Amino acid sequence: MNTDSASEPTFETKTPTSAPKPEPLQLPKGALIAFRKSGGALASTREIVLYPDGRVSFGGPDLGKEMYAHVPRKMNDAQIARLRKSLDHANFFRMSSAQGDPPPDAFAYEISARAGNRVNSVTVFDGAISDALKPLIDQLSALMPKD
Repeated sequence: MNTDSASEPTFETKTPTSAPKPEPLQLPKGALIAFRKSGGALASTREIVLYPDGRVSFGGPDLGKEMYAHVPRKMNDAQIARLRKSLDHANFFRMSSAQGDPPPDAFAYEISARAGNRVNSVTVFDGAISDALKPLIDQLSALMPKD
């Protein structure tokens, strides 16, 4: 009797593969807030970095000194103060991230912020955003480039 396994059928189970997770949101040195909005029905990802002087960098941080001259100031002092106030009002630096995975077709919002020596990163999903955090997310979303 031949026990050659090549003639026996093999059964392979495949698990569905999900899209690779993006790198964790980085808060560059000198930045005030890094914000990423990802997911949705089209599974898009957009990211901005805000600096205390009003610069807004789209798609990630400013990486070189020469880029600072090319990134125009997008926010005035009142807008920056409003963002800082929203961070404090939401008690952002004591907040924790949502647990679990986002619902299908929902957006995930990642926020990393720095105020003095306080730094925190939070991830929340549509349907699980606290009333205190919603104004901050609305302000940051308004700074995103329009599609």
